[in-house]
Amino acid sequence: MLTIALESIKFFAYHGLYKEEQVLGNHFILDVQVSIPEPEHPSMLSESVNYEELYSIARRVMEVPQPLLEQVVHDITAAIRAKYPYVTHSKVTLRKQAPPFGGDLAFSVVSLEKQY
Repeated sequence: MLTIALESIKFFAYHGLYKEEQVLGNHFILDVQVSIPEPEHPSMLSESVNYEELYSIARRVMEVPQPLLEQVVHDITAAIRAKYPYVTHSKVTLRKQAPPFGGDLAFSVVSLEKQY
């Protein structure tokens, strides 16, 4: 199994249930990890997953405001699987910095892990 990952991608986006989050926005950190069967020719990008394309998928999804982070990680996972149907495992983790509900915490975290 070969794993390809992007770690700690930083975005500023407008995801959130509360109106102030949708107007003011927030900082997010995204991790994306996918696994595929080991390529026969590991020097050929066509037999792997292009991490530049993984970033592009993540950026496109992050640009569309959603009330729930659960929807964001679902959409990223679905878009990756649509582009790379040979992915056998994926894990997408999204962290929202200092969510505005009055608690003293660094991040709220939503993660979706799938085995295909």
